[in-house]
Amino acid sequence: MATLVDRLCLAVLLAGVCALGGCGSAVSSGSNTALSSIDLVRMTDDMAAQISSASQVNAAIQQEGRLRIVVEPVENNLTGEILTRGEGEAFTSRVRALLSQHEPAKFAWIMNRDAYNDLRGRELGYDLGPSPEAMNPEYALTAKFSSLTQEDADRRSEYYLCVYELTNLQTRAVLWSGKYEVKKTVAKGFLD
Repeated sequence: MATLVDRLCLAVLLAGVCALGGCGSAVSSGSNTALSSIDLVRMTDDMAAQISSASQVNAAIQQEGRLRIVVEPVENNLTGEILTRGEGEAFTSRVRALLSQHEPAKFAWIMNRDAYNDLRGRELGYDLGPSPEAMNPEYALTAKFSSLTQEDADRRSEYYLCVYELTNLQTRAVLWSGKYEVKKTVAKGFLD
């Protein structure tokens, strides 16, 4: 059983190896080509910052007041990796959470109609139909994830394009659009 000192020495040794170039790429570290938690944080931080600072979005807020936005599920067009519904929701929910935390005066978040009706039916025990006092969204935040996969005998690479849009539901005009792109490559021996 390793002592705390042994574990600290190992951590320092590994940090030194990585600093010398031993832990640099997906190929050398043996990771896979799937979107990771690092991508989640980078992508959603960037999208929230872009939405918050976009001149078109701020002009709409000046004209209309707080934007009422519904968040739609991610449209999954990935080819080589599977993105579950829950994983997809993390990529839009984190944008919403960041904007709610840092810009509460700019955005009002409206629950998705289907999720609202489902929750209401579960809690009340019966379906009352649409709520007459429901606040309707003016905008929808959507995300579409696509990928290209290239594979040969030695390696696999995956290129991801994740496009976010804030669309006016009445006019269908796209108020804002942003993208996140990343390419990942892994040696075949490290797959699975």
